[in-house]
Amino acid sequence: MSLRVRLVLLIVALVALVAIAVSAVHLASLVDLLSADALERSKTAAEQASTFVKEHIAQHSESHEAPPDLNGVKALWTEIVSSDPDIPTMLVNSLKLSQAIKDINIAGPAGTIVASSNPPDVGKSLVILPSFEDWSAGPFYTRLLDLVKRRADYQLLIPLGVKGEAQPLFRIQVIVSSVLLRAALLGQITTLAYVSAAALLISIFITTVSTNRVLRPLKRIEATIDRIVQGNFLGADPLSITQINPPTEFAIVEGKLNVLGERFRGAREQAVELQHNLDGLLDRMATELDVATRLAAISRITGGVAHEIKNPLNAISLRLDLLRARLGEPEEELAAEIDILSNEVRRLDRVVKTFLDFSRPVDVKLTEVDLVAIAREVAELTTPQARLAKIQVWFEDSAESAPIRGDSDMLKQAILNLVLNAIEAMKNGGNLWLRVSREANAVILNVSDDGPGIPGDARDKVFQLYFTTKLRGSGIGLAMTYRAVQLHNGTINFSTETGRGTAFQMTFPALVRYA
Repeated sequence: MSLRVRLVLLIVALVALVAIAVSAVHLASLVDLLSADALERSKTAAEQASTFVKEHIAQHSESHEAPPDLNGVKALWTEIVSSDPDIPTMLVNSLKLSQAIKDINIAGPAGTIVASSNPPDVGKSLVILPSFEDWSAGPFYTRLLDLVKRRADYQLLIPLGVKGEAQPLFRIQVIVSSVLLRAALLGQITTLAYVSAAALLISIFITTVSTNRVLRPLKRIEATIDRIVQGNFLGADPLSITQINPPTEFAIVEGKLNVLGERFRGAREQAVELQHNLDGLLDRMATELDVATRLAAISRITGGVAHEIKNPLNAISLRLDLLRARLGEPEEELAAEIDILSNEVRRLDRVVKTFLDFSRPVDVKLTEVDLVAIAREVAELTTPQARLAKIQVWFEDSAESAPIRGDSDMLKQAILNLVLNAIEAMKNGGNLWLRVSREANAVILNVSDDGPGIPGDARDKVFQLYFTTKLRGSGIGLAMTYRAVQLHNGTINFSTETGRGTAFQMTFPALVRYA
């Protein structure tokens, strides 16, 4: 569906809604007005009939003897009303007060009609109808539906009695017909329907003509977009002849589209350059991937070689021990040479073991563990060794538990490496702190000391394999800690200050439990 058709339908729908709302308000006012007018005129007709009957009863009663009792009065009055020819004539004339009044009846004590504007009804029983006053007091939509669908009659009933009697002697019934009320209403509804239909037709005509003119600048915008897509950013607009001065808003949009076209051309040129760079990057990545594949193959080969080297080293170490046992107490110079051989064999064995540890895949057994419990266990385990070095170990936790997913043994070894490094660094004693805390969705473990700090030239090499500042260090402790943290999707960093200590911080994702 085109935009033009949508606009036409939208405007026509709005006009129809307005017409319906105005018509509903007008109909409500019209129904209220007709109901109130019919009720008022019906009351006037009933009062007029009551006054007329009273006057004629008074006039004709003078020509008769006074009745001895109340029953005689009732009989006399009934005879006067039923025999007076002027009363039916008066009732017929009262019908002219309103087009909605259908009949006017006067019923006697027995409920029989004694006078009526419709002579054939005389002698019949009075039929009780719904109250016209109650109907007039109802909601307008109920009355409107009754006028359209139901063809019921309503009554206005006025009693006429004898002073001192509770029961009325006569009842004057004014019958109002909904059919007659509807006839008066239909004329107004017909006029309202003509006006609403004319408004809809005019709105369709005006909308059709106006949308052609209003949407014309959109064709210029469409042409501009086509030029941008085709790469003709500064071409002539073929529609500029048909509309030289477009509306300001469309002119602004068209100008911005031209600017966008210029930027689009620049972006396309940048995209070409980016594509070229991306191709080069992919080539480099392919080369690096090939190198990585080869390195992996070399790593597997060297791992096998290291494994093969380990067996001869064990044999050499065993033979040296046997040689030492057979020589008994060798000469000092010979014993020193044997010690040198033993130490070098052990060093090579340690290097081979470390290489094998880093070359083989690590089997991480992830389970739900409590980092607070692991850190507390490490603190308790290292406290005796720390006391011998005159170091006080402090353990702090800001939460009762800090659950994460991890390998308990691997995490314990990683924390133990940090703690032992701190103990070995504080040769003159000091303080060592282990702190566990939770922040947002992370669990943080801090291991800090007030030792001498890390030298400046060694800070960039702390986590490198085989790098150490100790005389007897292997250089694998912090490298293993770094790898353990990475295998747990965590991060590790440190801060140090010469003469004031070092602080390592390990951050792990907290365990999230879903309800």
